[in-house]
Amino acid sequence: MTQRAPGKQEKQPTNTAKVSVISSAAKTGSRVIPSEEVDRAFGMPMGKLRKRAGIESLAYVAESENELTLAAKAAQEALRGASCGPQHLDWIVATSETHHDYPSLSAQLHSRLLVRENCGALDTGGACLGLLNALAVAQSLIGSGQAKTVAVVTADVHSRTLTPDRVAGEFGGLFGDGASAFILRSTTHKDSKNSYRLGEFLFGCAGQYAAAIQVNDTKDDSLEVQFDGEALSRAAITRMEKVLASVELRSGIPRGSVGGFATHQPNPHLVALLAKQCGVSPSTFPPIARVSGNLGSSTCGAALHEALRIAEKQPRDDRRPIFLASLGPGLLFGGGWLTPHEMENRNSKFETRNSELSSRSGPRPSREADVHCRDNATLQRRPARVGDDVAA
Repeated sequence: MTQRAPGKQEKQPTNTAKVSVISSAAKTGSRVIPSEEVDRAFGMPMGKLRKRAGIESLAYVAESENELTLAAKAAQEALRGASCGPQHLDWIVATSETHHDYPSLSAQLHSRLLVRENCGALDTGGACLGLLNALAVAQSLIGSGQAKTVAVVTADVHSRTLTPDRVAGEFGGLFGDGASAFILRSTTHKDSKNSYRLGEFLFGCAGQYAAAIQVNDTKDDSLEVQFDGEALSRAAITRMEKVLASVELRSGIPRGSVGGFATHQPNPHLVALLAKQCGVSPSTFPPIARVSGNLGSSTCGAALHEALRIAEKQPRDDRRPIFLASLGPGLLFGGGWLTPHEMENRNSKFETRNSELSSRSGPRPSREADVHCRDNATLQRRPARVGDDVAA
């Protein structure tokens, strides 16, 4: 994983580990609850979630489901998609904002999946930012040579924690239950040809917004929630737009050429506003929150899985990059990107061809060089205008 302090800097050559996502999966709670039923359960006006937030239904777990069962199903499906047996895993990196039991989620997954004893297991935090944290850790494990194959898994069950007797509906009614899983390998592996390669990640924390959302346990087993929805909404949109602007600048990939945005989705209306602010089509944001609710750390995972699934159906040369952006309480933030394997090959061939032409023709005339520099300056200025630096 390569990290640099966010700033208005041009794209630089990096030593980012060449790691590919070769398979993915996502699961939601098996019960689909119309948002009007959730309105009723939380004592809110009928239709409030649908009209105010754009949530049509929420995914809730059944009696027999929990974080572990959802995570295991997603992981097993991802392993099958990668034609990879559990015994080939070197690490399991898990994240959840609702699983607080011991053993941890990664340890329980280790037992449930029947992986070998010397397969490592660890858990990352970050709440809704948890997936990006886990992907960055997995990328580092593979890049450092500590692993060849890593499973990144998220799982969140809010319906048993954010209940009507513990929190207000304006907060608890937004959340559903889900899980996601990704199998990561080095791009040198033969299975990486149909995959997407992870780019860099950037992270930070805008502490001035920390008070917008705070959740604490109380002695009577209830939850003390401080939730300034209006302030949090403004902060979320502003911060994610800045994160995406920095991802665009760091990657050198114009946002208009991005095929999918796998982002935090507080609610569908805010996702539509983010798309408008960024000047991209709302259709490039997979509609996870609209049909399942905010899935916590699994929202970004479910959105990334959907973006990868859509790309898989397209001709190879038509596949486009994917941007990642998410937030966590605090206000933690992070972003990154993925590029299709075909795009890496095209860029490599283009650079090789340019190098060959340069060696044959020698230095270009100064006038041509001046024009080239002016053109590059124009291209570089465009992303820099879309937002300030990610850091506040």
